[in-house]
Amino acid sequence: MSITKLKDRLKKNALNICNQAEKQGDERKTAVLFPNLDMSFHPETYANICSNPEYNKRLNKSHPKAKGYKEMQSSNSSDTLLMNIFAYPNTLENESLRNLLDVNKNDSIEFGWNPEFENETRKTEIDMKIGDTIFEAKLTEADFKKKHKKIVLAYEDVEQTLYLRNLAKGENVLHYQLIRNLLTAKKYNFKFNLIIEASRIDLINAFNEVKSSIKDNALASRFNFLTWQEITEILGDDLKAYILQKYF
Repeated sequence: MSITKLKDRLKKNALNICNQAEKQGDERKTAVLFPNLDMSFHPETYANICSNPEYNKRLNKSHPKAKGYKEMQSSNSSDTLLMNIFAYPNTLENESLRNLLDVNKNDSIEFGWNPEFENETRKTEIDMKIGDTIFEAKLTEADFKKKHKKIVLAYEDVEQTLYLRNLAKGENVLHYQLIRNLLTAKKYNFKFNLIIEASRIDLINAFNEVKSSIKDNALASRFNFLTWQEITEILGDDLKAYILQKYF
């Protein structure tokens, strides 16, 4: 499935939700912007977010291309999908989900966690941290971005961690976001999981390019991906039905 087809599917699903609620979102070329934040979330997830001050802060993340809207109002938002699942009440009581993610029942869930890197003037943001595992969520994003090699080389131990020549393109280094997550996992002795749409073979290939460039096998074993579909399949019936209707 192409990115365009994926966006069209999400847009169609979002419009159906708007129509069922007798409301109309702000329709864009590839997304629907819901008029109210609560339309973006399962009711129990939204109530849990509103009752948690740390989760609630995440709702105020501005949409980069739609002035006056929040990122969470977009039908294409990977952040919203992530929170719909992991801000749902008591989500880690699901043993199958814990086993899939290799996390513990009592681990805390943090959204928008910031590791510390001395070379950064703008802090890295990790989409989610559960215990000693960090997560990057992708849905309709085009790629993992590229950065000039001077920026990448400023990170501590990057040349000891990766065969950067495998990821170079001219003066740039590809898949910068994955590299940044990998270096975070190494620095804090964490595991890393990319969460991705199963049809995004392009991003899976990019992930594999980075993983095959990791010099240390033990570190590479902590660098993995899983799909939204795998996660959705083992959710409770109510949340699973909601995610399937809205996204898949």
